Amino acid sequence: MPVMSENPTPACFDLVAMLAQRFDPAAARGQEGEIQFFFSGAESGACYLRMTKTACTFHLGEALYPKLTLRVDCDVWKAILRGELTWEKAMMERRFLATGSFPLLAQMPRIFKFG
Repeated sequence: MPVMSENPTPACFDLVAMLAQRFDPAAARGQEGEIQFFFSGAESGACYLRMTKTACTFHLGEALYPKLTLRVDCDVWKAILRGELTWEKAMMERRFLATGSFPLLAQMPRIFKFG
């Protein structure tokens, strides 16, 4: 189990929280469930997004049964969301580890309006 950093809300968590605000229910097409994030590097810890048909919320900690789990270095995550590294290139180069729903993984840039 990842250990939370001393800072309870590092920048990587803030970036995930912003994704909840950018959630597009139409692009999600009724998908529901949690997307778990485990961050490593200088800002390590766990957080997740909970999607319903109409909304998305951010939570610290671990989801019980996530639909998708991402394990990623915080600097890689920042580069993706800043547009310095494309989502597709990050997947192709295996810059993060994903388990669970690969269709959801592929749709994340559209659902959360990034990339």
